[in-house]
Amino acid sequence: MSRRTARQHSFNLVFQIPFHTDWDEAELQNVTANYFENLPDLFGLIQGVSVTDTDRAFIEHEITGVFNNLVSIDNLLSKRLRNWRLDRISKIDLALLRLAVYEIEFFEDISPGTAISEAIRLAKSYGAAEAPKFINGLLGKVARDG
Repeated sequence: MSRRTARQHSFNLVFQIPFHTDWDEAELQNVTANYFENLPDLFGLIQGVSVTDTDRAFIEHEITGVFNNLVSIDNLLSKRLRNWRLDRISKIDLALLRLAVYEIEFFEDISPGTAISEAIRLAKSYGAAEAPKFINGLLGKVARDG
């Protein structure tokens, strides 16, 4: 699996966070393990795709990182919003933003440009028409301001 595909799976898990305010780290690990248990069923439809230990470690690192740094990530985003609040951002866009901010601020193996490009790519697939531009602008501020 490519890192791009692994990131898409990370996004799927990050997207679930706002819907489960009672999660703790143990529950997050259970949800992640359950997700991986069900991936073979999904990948059974796609010939030649499998999840390696490296893929799984990357996805787990991202979801755990976002979960453990959620307050810091949301603060970084909130400071850069003008006349807008996090609770007004679509859940899809918010998940993409949280994942990308985690990669920009806390994941040294990923360049800010890569994190932004991947978030925009996912926004084009999953977000509304205006999402890529909004995400690009906000993440650009995060990357620039640190």
